[in-house]
Amino acid sequence: MRAEGAIYLCLLLFISKETAVHANEGWFLHVTDFHWDYTYGKQDWSCNDDVNNHGLYGDYWCDSPMTLIRSAVEAMKNATEGRQADFILWTGDSVLHVEDDKVNLDIHDQILGNLTDLLKNYFPAVPVYATYGNHDYFPNNQFPPHNNELYNRTLEQWRNWINDVQQEDNFRKGAYYTVKASPGLRILALNTNLYYTSDKVTPGIPDPADQFAWMEEVLNISRANNEKVLVTGHVPPGMAPPLGTRWMYEDFHKKFNNILFKYSDVITGLHFGHEHNDNLRVFYDEKDKPVLSLFMAPSVTPWRFKIPGVTGKAHNPGFRMIKYDQSTGRHLDLIQYYMDLPESNRLQNPVWKTEYTATTDMSIPDITPGSIDGFIKRMADPDGEEFKKFYRWRFLSADHSSVGKCDRSCHAVIHCNFVHSSKSKYDLCVAGLTSSGNRVVKVVSFLNILCIILSYISI
Repeated sequence: MRAEGAIYLCLLLFISKETAVHANEGWFLHVTDFHWDYTYGKQDWSCNDDVNNHGLYGDYWCDSPMTLIRSAVEAMKNATEGRQADFILWTGDSVLHVEDDKVNLDIHDQILGNLTDLLKNYFPAVPVYATYGNHDYFPNNQFPPHNNELYNRTLEQWRNWINDVQQEDNFRKGAYYTVKASPGLRILALNTNLYYTSDKVTPGIPDPADQFAWMEEVLNISRANNEKVLVTGHVPPGMAPPLGTRWMYEDFHKKFNNILFKYSDVITGLHFGHEHNDNLRVFYDEKDKPVLSLFMAPSVTPWRFKIPGVTGKAHNPGFRMIKYDQSTGRHLDLIQYYMDLPESNRLQNPVWKTEYTATTDMSIPDITPGSIDGFIKRMADPDGEEFKKFYRWRFLSADHSSVGKCDRSCHAVIHCNFVHSSKSKYDLCVAGLTSSGNRVVKVVSFLNILCIILSYISI
């Protein structure tokens, strides 16, 4: 009996230990860039080319029909079975890509309202921490640094999600707010559209809507209270491929990054949209230590951009789930989902698949800055399997001729976007990778082997 009792006690201790390890693990969803084209199949206002055969779930040239949006939200709901989402990040751009003469404030408000209602219907008990995208304002991109009619109307729709009377004034002022998501984690929901280079209202204003000062105040209080902070918004900092675009005005970008670095000990992760493709960025301190991870979620819309000389590549719709520690905010894992758009249209039925699970498919222990940095280092070889995987993930496994193979120049603009947030360093990085020869590839191959060895040691 004594032996049996000892075994029983050991089992209890083991179970309690395992429960303690997993008790604080939670999940949240991230969805972005719905871009609902309610004219799809009729006027096709968003389509960047002629579409002769309108698929039930959309087309690579066009923004999302409601069938695609509803299917995405249903797939989000299905993904939470067995792992309840604590909250949802919705990082904006609900309005279709269209000229201002075809829409107005009421239409923008109605689009935002319809998609808000859709999320509330599918997730009645889950708070959604929503932010505007640059296309959500009317006129397009021109967010003002002060109260206006759209901010007031949207607050009425999102008030019960924000659920904090003190934050309503912040939203009316500049469409930003903060909420406590769990005992150890605070959400900082920003309106980074104020800093976007297409916004012609805010240049020359030192601190549009006083958002920079407010950010510092919230982050400083969080540091004093031993809280971790998740930062979310639409327009991200950094340099974006394929053109090395800095989305923010230079002075705003510098101020924003300075705040991020100053409070990198408080910030547990950054989650943004806008770029439509799957993307990563890591921020490094003055000693080249990785201190922040930035995750850009791919869009729901499959829309391909067209600008003079450059056409975007085809990509499938997607959304993601992130595992985190509820008590510390530490980011533990990421599951990326996507719709196989051609197959869904062919079958007249949505086909959603898992693109990757970060810890498994990137061979990393978690998705903290150090782990993401390790994966980025292993992607430094343009011919390596790690980068080839990510290049496929970037477009959510779109099997389309536009995706093609990624040559040295293609690899350079993507890799340098991972590791440089300033334009000068990014440009030097691209120039170095495109002008160097086999010597760099050999060094990179050595680093790949070293990183793999070190990753196994750390595990």
